[in-house]
Amino acid sequence: MDPFAPINGISLEKYADLGAALDGKDKDKKATAEILAAEGVSEADYEAAKTGWTARMQDMSLMGKVATAFMPLYQAALAKRKGGAARVSYEDFVHVSALIKIYGYEAAVQTAGVSSSEWAEAAGAWTADMSANMMQYAGHSGNVVAEEGRIRGGAPPRQVAITRDSSAAAMAQPNAAAVQAQASMDPVAAAMQNPAMIQAQQAQAAIMQNPIGFGFGQAAAFVTGGIVAGSKVGVKWSDGNQYPGSVMQAAPGQYLVQFENGSQQWIPEGSVVKL
Repeated sequence: MDPFAPINGISLEKYADLGAALDGKDKDKKATAEILAAEGVSEADYEAAKTGWTARMQDMSLMGKVATAFMPLYQAALAKRKGGAARVSYEDFVHVSALIKIYGYEAAVQTAGVSSSEWAEAAGAWTADMSANMMQYAGHSGNVVAEEGRIRGGAPPRQVAITRDSSAAAMAQPNAAAVQAQASMDPVAAAMQNPAMIQAQQAQAAIMQNPIGFGFGQAAAFVTGGIVAGSKVGVKWSDGNQYPGSVMQAAPGQYLVQFENGSQQWIPEGSVVKL
């Protein structure tokens, strides 16, 4: 069976578009019926498609291919229908992140006045931005902890302001065939193309060139107070600042460091000092 064959005449791309149209209204039966009628889709066909596409996304034998294809289609449909992808200020991102720690996900987004899809878009944008500008947001986790403490201390939760990134709506709609082709790639092969995976492979290869010597070196570092996995370190960055982190893994000539904002990166040993 073709996992991307339409269900009751509803393709994956159409299902994603319907999901965007129903965003925030799918629990309201009357609103759902009105939207589906406006889209020219019967409630019975939509329910069949919802059940069928959900089953395909959860089918372990398909190795996530359908779910992988669905997400970019859904995100593009949301951006198109709503005039752009959802965005929040950094202050609001920190506030909602703290609310989630206190109240849990569903209660937090409801308290903040955002839908799950809006928060997913906004949080995803900030996560990507922080990964690209890791040093700029090195204190992010501390900011969330401080906001959590402020709220637990009596500061009232607040609703956040959603803005729309119109450039996201202007982006070309993903081609369904291209998305499906990408989703059909062997997931192991896809993972192997990830830069972080390539760095990890290189580190492992370096260890395997002399595993016994590397093991003795790590043992010696542990005994003498050197840098090993678990060590608290400072990373000297190109901007002249030093940023704190923890060593997740050691390899010849480099360390995998997790910074305070949660991001991880392989760092040359010459730029790492033990704290």
